[in-house]
Amino acid sequence: MTAQSSPSLPEFASALRSSGTTWTGLRDVPSDWQGGAVTMGVFDGFHRGHAALVRRVRERAAQHELPSVLLTFDPHPLTVTCPERAPRQLASLEERVRLAHGLGIDAVLVLPFTAALAGMAADDFADRVLGHALRARAVVVGENFRFGRGGGGDTALLGRAGRRLGFTLDAVPLVAHDGRACSSTLIRSCLAAGDLKGAEELLGRPWRTATSAPAIDDIAEH
Repeated sequence: MTAQSSPSLPEFASALRSSGTTWTGLRDVPSDWQGGAVTMGVFDGFHRGHAALVRRVRERAAQHELPSVLLTFDPHPLTVTCPERAPRQLASLEERVRLAHGLGIDAVLVLPFTAALAGMAADDFADRVLGHALRARAVVVGENFRFGRGGGGDTALLGRAGRRLGFTLDAVPLVAHDGRACSSTLIRSCLAAGDLKGAEELLGRPWRTATSAPAIDDIAEH
């Protein structure tokens, strides 16, 4: 079974923008939104760990009177870099954007994940995206966050980039629930095993909150 494909960005553009401030490319970011507090990741499923990132970036934004921006990618990076390992996503792009705005994020930036982006070195990504396009003043990621070509960028590299480009970095520890680190992979494992309660505890909300969520059988088959 192939991984769930995300609808194209043009198809969702009007719906996304109606739910809050949403950009579908770097060129969409207006200059008066630059200089914000940024969190970034795939945010598949928007589980408790993702909610912790949103809380922290909103804290940093409020502390310095900045807009809060969530940067996410579509499609899932593995669909480009390693299609045979691409997971069935827990939430559609539209649902991720809706949840981000629902948790109080001021703006969502959706970056199309292309072969060119996959091949971009981590330092170049920091320079072009966080530095030039967003002019970020604060960046919040999970402590295990990886980015750039081949996953070559980590929080140490991001910290060095921040000192060079003028943003602070928060590397947020993984969130554990009942002794288990919240992750999209673990949630998929729970669903595949028929453990709906376990999945919902990791998500922090009912699984069927998302009308677009794939069926448990679809998760199990992948």
